[in-house]
Amino acid sequence: MTTYSERLDKLAMSLSAVCLLHCLLAPVLLTLVPLISLSAYAEELIFHQLLLWVIIPTSLVALFLGCKKHRSALIVITGLLGMGILLAVATLGHDIVRPNEEKWLTSLGGVVLAISHYMNYRTCQNIRCRSSHCESEHHH
Repeated sequence: MTTYSERLDKLAMSLSAVCLLHCLLAPVLLTLVPLISLSAYAEELIFHQLLLWVIIPTSLVALFLGCKKHRSALIVITGLLGMGILLAVATLGHDIVRPNEEKWLTSLGGVVLAISHYMNYRTCQNIRCRSSHCESEHHH
């Protein structure tokens, strides 16, 4: 049985993957279909802001619930670093770095955050498994 925290971690990892795919595929699509590039900048801002409105709260709740179980500072620091990169790039990125660098930094933040959720998920899963004595069923 998957816990609420583990489901949130899976959701957050999926959202990070969507963000990464968007950052990787958007330039290709804009090159292939120049007509959509006229409104692409506005849509890009809206997409990133909407994604952040979902990613940040989901990540905070999932990491908080996980931290209550495992108390791992490394997981919390990694998660906060990923969220910090995403927020900094979303709010300041276009003023400080070039668009290409902005995409790389956003991708980096998403990957760091996804790694923290993976660590959170696995650590919580291992704690739950040990408490229910299921070592014989799994090979961790």
